Amino acid sequence: MTAYLTSWFSTGLLLLDIVIVATLLPTVVQQRRESGATLAWVLVIVFLPFIGLLIFWVFGTTRLHLRRRKRRRVEEKLANTLQQVQVCLNGQQHIHGIPPSLLKLVNKLDEIGPVGGNAVDIMREGEQLFDTLEQAFAAATQHIHLIYYIWEADYTGERLRNALVQAAQRGVTVRLLVDDVGSRQANARFFAPLLVAGGQVERFLKVNVLSRQLNLNNRNHRKVVIIDGTLAFTGGMNVGDVYAGRGEPWQDLHARIQGPVVYTLQEVFCQDWYHATGEDLVSEVYFPAIAIANAGTIHAQFLASGPADERWQAIHTVLFAAMNLANTRIWIETPYFVPDRPILMALQTAALRGVDVRLLLPGKSDHPLVLYAGRSFIDDLLAAGVRVFEMYQAMPHAKAVMIDSNFATLGSANMDQRSFRLNFEGNIFFYSSEIASKMEQDFLNACANTQEVTEAQRCKISKRQRLAESIARLLAPLL
Repeated sequence: MTAYLTSWFSTGLLLLDIVIVATLLPTVVQQRRESGATLAWVLVIVFLPFIGLLIFWVFGTTRLHLRRRKRRRVEEKLANTLQQVQVCLNGQQHIHGIPPSLLKLVNKLDEIGPVGGNAVDIMREGEQLFDTLEQAFAAATQHIHLIYYIWEADYTGERLRNALVQAAQRGVTVRLLVDDVGSRQANARFFAPLLVAGGQVERFLKVNVLSRQLNLNNRNHRKVVIIDGTLAFTGGMNVGDVYAGRGEPWQDLHARIQGPVVYTLQEVFCQDWYHATGEDLVSEVYFPAIAIANAGTIHAQFLASGPADERWQAIHTVLFAAMNLANTRIWIETPYFVPDRPILMALQTAALRGVDVRLLLPGKSDHPLVLYAGRSFIDDLLAAGVRVFEMYQAMPHAKAVMIDSNFATLGSANMDQRSFRLNFEGNIFFYSSEIASKMEQDFLNACANTQEVTEAQRCKISKRQRLAESIARLLAPLL
């Protein structure tokens, strides 16, 4: 009897395995991912059906149907104001030092392109950023809009929350959108003082274990602040003690921006807020004409990308094109380096063409699997002439790319496939030798506290470490 039950149970499991594989494989194939990612999912589902089913249920869905405001609807409501923005764009189809083909590409991606007349301050220290944010909150008169992936319930989180509370108590409209996964620690109780003061706090893609899709795989990784429609902040820093330098040393980059490009950051906030709440904020109140005044001399463009983008992965597309057009240098700083095939080839071919290609990566990471996966690409890069620097004294959390001393970007997007295809990201691009040169000098200063990786060192790594890197690389399309 026992043998019969065992046989019956085994047969049942086998049939269930077949059902899972037969059901999931067509779904995976029809998602039309890159071949590497598709193959990885196929292997997991075929050899580990039950685990594959669970992982796919949580992380496998990438197509999201978001409530979206069409750009033409925005143009109808803001026709007069946006016309003034277009006036600012006239004559900016040619920017010194930027290849015309790159400008043609970036203009098509968002129908706006680089906007001149911006003033930009780059900040490396978290404490400086949070001091500046507090001052900006205190000076706000009309509204404060914020998007953050991580908002910690620690000293720094309370500090910024209390600054928003004070602004709300003065009558300033405060809208805060946090990611429901990244900001789990900052719960309703934590934000209660802000709600009592009249502020609004919403969560992006709320996680519901009872729903068919958990949406754990598609998170809003953006860090955006807009104040009174005239001042904006964006970059790589979330809100928390670690970003403020309280505890484990982290290095990051953030930008303070004034000028016409603030409009684009505001529009991205309005889009994300509309999806989370259904509230349409498209109004001249949030797009004041003063924002398009010439605040400086910098040409800038804010590009957002995410899994809901039907056609172009804007950030990935621009970086790939700019790397292939590079003539002198490509310098990259990123905490999580798991390149896809196009980016890997762009870096290798650039180095082989004689371009000075450098990577600044962490020597240790809060995500060891990602660290090992990234290291598995180093041998191929070194062989092509790419220089790789690893930082051990601090965690380099900045996401920055500098090309040919006239093009640079910083923002939320890591140099990995999760940022390029799965998360909602936002990067500010600078078409300016002034900003690119400053960021290049900052890069060199950071590299002074690193160790350069050599081919001789890589030849000496243990078989155990090489095996760990190889296994992690197999999972690279899923990271």
